This record gives sequence, C-alpha cells and structure tokens, in this order.
Amino acid sequence: MIFPLKTTSLVMPAAFADIDDMAEIHNKCFSRGWTDSELQALLQDRLVEAFVLRRTTMRITDKPVGFVLARSVVDEAEILTIAVDPDHQNSGAGKQLMQEMIRFLYGNRIAKLFLEVDAGNKAALSLYQGLGFTKVGERKGYYHNDKGQASTAWIMQIEPLKKRRLPGSPEGEEKASSL
Repeated sequence: MIFPLKTTSLVMPAAFADIDDMAEIHNKCFSRGWTDSELQALLQDRLVEAFVLRRTTMRITDKPVGFVLARSVVDEAEILTIAVDPDHQNSGAGKQLMQEMIRFLYGNRIAKLFLEVDAGNKAALSLYQGLGFTKVGERKGYYHNDKGQASTAWIMQIEPLKKRRLPGSPEGEEKASSL
C-alpha cells in the first residue's frame, strides 16, 4: 500500500543561500523585480528581517516558494515586500508569511506596522484587511505597470500591540493582537 506524503509549510529566517530563489520569485511577481545584489544588501541590513516559506515533504525541504521582508526602526516597521511564486499563490502562503512577520515584530515590541499595496490588487487587499490592516493614506500614481499605466498605492497600518476586542470573546475582554 502506498501512502501519499503529507506536504507542510515551514516559515524560517531567510539565508544568503536563498537570494537567487528570492530574486526569481520577486521577478515573477513584479514588473520590476529586485536583483540578487539588491536582496543581498537588504539581508545584510541589520534593521531588515526576512522570512522565507518552504514546502516540505517528510524530510525533504524544497526551495522557497515565497518570502517577506520588513525594516524596523525604534517601534515602527514597514513591510518592504512580500512575494509568493505564482504557482503557490492562493494557497495561504502569503498569510503564513505575514502572520510570522507580525508575530516576530510583536515580540520585538513594534507598535505600528505599515505597508504599501496597489489599490487594484484585490487579493492583497483582502489578505491585509483580514489580518487587521486599515487604510491610512494613499499615493496617487505611485505604481507603474509594464505598459506605463499608473495606479494608486494604499498605505495601510496595523498596530500589533494595540488592545482590541477579539472576535468571540466576552464583552469587554481585550487582548493585544498576537495572531
């Protein structure tokens, strides 16, 4: 009898050995992807945190299928980029990456986390709103696609340390968001 191997996801800190895969993923996801040297410079920056998501089967760990980078200064942080290989999008990989980054930043007492997202990217907006991000501003004409068309960037924010009522909790019970 043959048993199918169970595939799981593993989020871990990015390593320099991941740079080629990260650049490949970023180039598949964005009209102007980041180069190996740009990603290497970011990974060398002591203010930048980076996580990759790998799919694993038993003892075999595959190359990264997605990654997220964030830069923090004092008690604020910004998501610099998040990218998931198109073959693995809509699988929960982006959510896993964001949740792990938010947990990490929460543990480091980050009070506010910001990101920018194309206002037309419905999948990303749904992900970020589902995680508790809210729109706090916009930049018109910020993004440009391959055809030179401009689109608006939404600036979104979440406050991981802010106390809020948790869904399903008794009235008045508040807790710092911890995903």
